[in-house]
Amino acid sequence: MNPEEIRQQIKVIIANVTGISPQEIPDNASFQDDLDLDSLSLLEVGVDVDYTFKLGLPEEELQGLQALDDVVNLVLEHSGAELAAAVA
Repeated sequence: MNPEEIRQQIKVIIANVTGISPQEIPDNASFQDDLDLDSLSLLEVGVDVDYTFKLGLPEEELQGLQALDDVVNLVLEHSGAELAAAVA
């Protein structure tokens, strides 16, 4: 999956949690400033991303996410690590 595909999938996850249309979510959205997400919604988004991309991350790592770019980078980092481990 490339970064744009990951970004679009994360937007769908955010839309499912918030009811905001994926098309209305800016590519560089801040969860609190742009989308006005509370801590419970943020955690739900994090857990859904973790499940969707099969990351297996601890909840503490998900709590630090503040923007859409943070989540895309997190998925890329952990997906890359899994790919590297699978190839080795």
